[in-house]
Amino acid sequence: MIKSKIDIDKINQEIDKNIGVSFNNNKLLIEALVHPSFKHENPEFKTDNQRLEFLGDAVLNMVITDLLFDYYKNATEGILTQMRISLVKEEMLYKKAKSLGLDKLILLGTGEEKQGGRDKPSILCDLFEAFIGALYLDKGYNFVKEFIWRIFEEDIKNINLEVDWKNLLRSLLLKEGKEPQYKVVKEEGPEHNKTFYVELWIDGEKLAEGMGKNKREAEIMAAKEGLKKIKNDIS
Repeated sequence: MIKSKIDIDKINQEIDKNIGVSFNNNKLLIEALVHPSFKHENPEFKTDNQRLEFLGDAVLNMVITDLLFDYYKNATEGILTQMRISLVKEEMLYKKAKSLGLDKLILLGTGEEKQGGRDKPSILCDLFEAFIGALYLDKGYNFVKEFIWRIFEEDIKNINLEVDWKNLLRSLLLKEGKEPQYKVVKEEGPEHNKTFYVELWIDGEKLAEGMGKNKREAEIMAAKEGLKKIKNDIS
């Protein structure tokens, strides 16, 4: 019955071509693609992707946590939490779903299709999580971890949350009873387009320098440079 509605083989071929994944259980793949609006208009479909979205949300959070824990070995719990939030937020998952071409494969009801559902962040975010849930059930945790690392690697390596670098540096130093100090040493340029230069000092010694369009940005760059000197594996 499903075969008469949609071309499962063609969808699987598209997934294999665009994403490099071939499902063993086609029912899981289709379930991940069925939006509630499609199920509502096609009662022969007994399930939509909401249960898989629930599972995928948990799996994605676990895998991202695992990857961050391995990559940022000295990051505190608070910093890891902020990093994870930035990686699993709706905007990020929307972009991942688009980059994988899942927006072209989702099965939508006629009304949702007309309302632009294929490009709605909330729908594509749920779709991405449902896909991860289906992939987890079909391939297992290790496969999903490798898959998520492949598509999130650059994002994980290049996280640049402003608050993180200063907080991370401060957390590391507090363990040694030290406190970072930031000193603005120079300002250049006109009022509307200034450049600030900041030095990072620890225990009376200058550790690093940073520059930016405002004092905060310069402090962040100094903190990041300081972290590189203290811990080479955090960059």
